[in-house]
This record gives sequence, C-alpha cells and structure tokens, in this order.
Amino acid sequence: MTRHPHGRYLEGLAASLLVVHQQGDAIASADFASLCEHILEAFDHLGTIMYFAKLEMGGKVESIKRVSAQLITLREVVEVDIRANRATNKGSCARNLHRLMLVITFVRLMLSNLLENPSMQLKDALWNAYQGSLSPIHTYMVRTAVWAGLVTMPSRETFMRSIGETEESARAHVPAVVAAAGEVVARLETLYGNGLRMPASDVTFIPTAPPAPAAAPQ
Repeated sequence: MTRHPHGRYLEGLAASLLVVHQQGDAIASADFASLCEHILEAFDHLGTIMYFAKLEMGGKVESIKRVSAQLITLREVVEVDIRANRATNKGSCARNLHRLMLVITFVRLMLSNLLENPSMQLKDALWNAYQGSLSPIHTYMVRTAVWAGLVTMPSRETFMRSIGETEESARAHVPAVVAAAGEVVARLETLYGNGLRMPASDVTFIPTAPPAPAAAPQ
C-alpha cells in the first residue's frame, strides 16, 4: 500500500485527492488514474468479498491510463466516446470512468459513516456505502454475494490499524477526503450531461480471493 511517509494511508489519500481537486474542471487523466490506484489499495483491507471490486475496477483504471497520453483531460476522454456514440458501451473509457466515480463515492460514504458514527462497525459502514453507490448498477447475484460476504469484514479497529491509522489520525484527515471526493465526483458528473444514462453491469461471477499460486514444478 502506498502511504504517506509516516505510514498513514488517509493522509496520502488526502494528498492524492488534493492534486486532482486543484485541477478544477480540467482533471488530468493520468492524475485521476493515479488517484484511483491509491483508492483501490484500501480494498485490500476490506475482506475477501471486495477482491472482486478491486479486480474489476483495476482494469478500468488501466483503460484510463492507456489513453492518458492522447486524451490529456477526462473531459476529452468522455467527449471522444460521446462523439463516437460509444460512451455507454461496455469497455469504453467513458463508461469505465463513470464506474470509477462510483468507487470514489463508495469510499467517501464509507469513511463518512465511520467518522460520523464512532461505534459503527466496518461491515455496517461498508454496506451502507455500497447501497448508496455500487449496488444500483450490480446484478442481484452480486448484491447478494456482497451481503453474504459482510461476515468476512475485519473489525473497525483491525481495518484502521491495517491502513496505519488510529481513530484520532483518521478524524484529522477524513473530513478533507470526504469533501474533496464529493466535489471531484460532482465535477465529473457534469461531463455526461443530463441525457446520458449508464447501463447496469452484467457481471454475475464474483471471485472472492486471488487465485492460488501454481505449484512449483517437480
């Protein structure tokens, strides 16, 4: 996990968000991809059920990175796909970007839940955040698997410790993360206009853990 020099994940995430937030309406594709990579690192600490999300969303980050040299800003990324009439197509960068916006919203809501409710356990904060972000685009099978997978969630204390945070240090950085994340997503939503609706995902199979390493040759 990429952390701040002092080992605190949220401090590093706040810094990554600040880079993107300061770019206003001209968010650089490469910087946004770097931010998403930073965000997805937290999924390693959310139990085995969230492995599928990191796997799927990691591929979407790579698609943004691949075009970042030609399409410098995210506005260009979306406009190119809209002009080509492929913005809602599976695998298009515009659709992938929209999915990544939902991931940012998911993390924002989860952290906000934890900040505002000191006694809330991680599984409850995560489920609430999931319902307000990724759940609407997922199939019934995926939603059911996420619900069932809540039992694999670490405790609130274990999660905080695993990302190098304490309750005190988290309170120092979560407000900045929540505010910047909300504003970044709001700016990106304007790129799609009012008439463009993204279809739901058709994913039904959920890998819940990395594949086992291959046995060494005898």
